[in-house]
Amino acid sequence: MPNYFLTITKLNTSLLKFLSIFFIIFSSTQVIGQTNTQNVICTLKMTGTEYMGTCSVPCQVNALRSNFDKLLEKCSENAPPRIVVASLKKIDANGNYLGKMEGKYPEDPTRFEIVDSQYLVKKVAKLPFGWFPLQTLIENNGQIVVTINAKNVLPATQDDIKIIDRALNLLSSQSIWNKNDNRICPPNPSMWSLFCALTQATVEISGGVHYRQPAHEKVREVLNEVGGDRVKTHRLMDYNNHPDTTLEDVRNLLYKAKARINPI
Repeated sequence: MPNYFLTITKLNTSLLKFLSIFFIIFSSTQVIGQTNTQNVICTLKMTGTEYMGTCSVPCQVNALRSNFDKLLEKCSENAPPRIVVASLKKIDANGNYLGKMEGKYPEDPTRFEIVDSQYLVKKVAKLPFGWFPLQTLIENNGQIVVTINAKNVLPATQDDIKIIDRALNLLSSQSIWNKNDNRICPPNPSMWSLFCALTQATVEISGGVHYRQPAHEKVREVLNEVGGDRVKTHRLMDYNNHPDTTLEDVRNLLYKAKARINPI
């Protein structure tokens, strides 16, 4: 006579094991999914003298953390990441890299850096979407995998104070203010727009054009509040060129942005 009790007991034990395994897998998937929504992950392979490949950019990061365009409202937890083309080349023995990454808009500067910071222990990843702390960079067999913690943008530093001060210096008088900006900044100009003054100041202080330099982001942050109908697509250019904008408005904008910086 079959031992039904033993059979049922074995079935219950197997079911419990199955449910336990399912729960572990499900929980792990949830954690991985939550983590990935905060990370930019790049997989790049050595091609010639540089690493080339793609980066997975979460919707929230692609929409820009500062949310100037109110795009974060369009990002759900299940929104797929955007895949962008990227490249990096090691530039020194300290593990610093310079390359390119496709930005949010076609006209965005593509500068992509992983560099040491004089203000932070960790390296900094400077993307077209913002500046974030580097989480890991693993180099193995002609491939690097870069993980960037994009949960929070990095705070401004003393360099950003210097950038705004230099921009104020360049925009010191009406005679050298260019009120017809086109976002093209020629070398050694006789006049400066808001955009080109910030760009020039950034080159002088940090050594390169960084579209998401924290100083620039602070100016855009203020513009998001005070620009009104003067800003449309390109905030700095639109505000600079608007008929109602005066040089005093431009300088006050920079002063307000500077006042919001609490440098690390």
